[in-house]
This record gives sequence, structure tokens and C-alpha cells, in this order.
Amino acid sequence: MVRTWLVAAAAIAMTVGVAQAQTSSSTTTSTTTANPASPPSTTDTTTERTTDAYGNVTDKERTTTTGTVVSPLGDTTTTRKTVHTITTH
Repeated sequence: MVRTWLVAAAAIAMTVGVAQAQTSSSTTTSTTTANPASPPSTTDTTTERTTDAYGNVTDKERTTTTGTVVSPLGDTTTTRKTVHTITTH
């Protein structure tokens, strides 16, 4: 009889231990920050048409595009691209 009680007590103790081992909790926190809006890019185009003494027409065009990008950390990068095009007719 005592043996039965000991076995029952051991079974209950193991069940409680397993139940405690299976208990867990977790907390999840997420933070979202909005990036500031990037300033718009600007484009500047200059066109020049010339005619030489022989009647040859030359078009010269220069296009410069400037833009600023804001990274997620708030750093800014400014880029500039210039394209020169010369066309002779």
C-alpha cells in the first residue's frame, strides 16, 4: 500500500515537473519609423543650336539631374548626373 502511494506521489511529481517545463511566455515588440520624404529631383536642360559657314547645323544639349535620397537612418545623399549630347545635321 505504501508502495502504491509512493508510485502515485512520484507520478504526480513528474507530471507537475513536465507541466512546469512546458510553460513558456514570450513578448514581441516591433517599432516602425517612417522615413522623411525625399526632396524632389530637379532637371536642368540647356540647348544650343549653331550653324557653321558651310551650313552644317550642330545641336548641343546638356541635361543635369540632381536628386537627394534620405536613408532609413536619416543620412542624406545628393547625386548629380550630367549628360552632354552633340548632334550634327
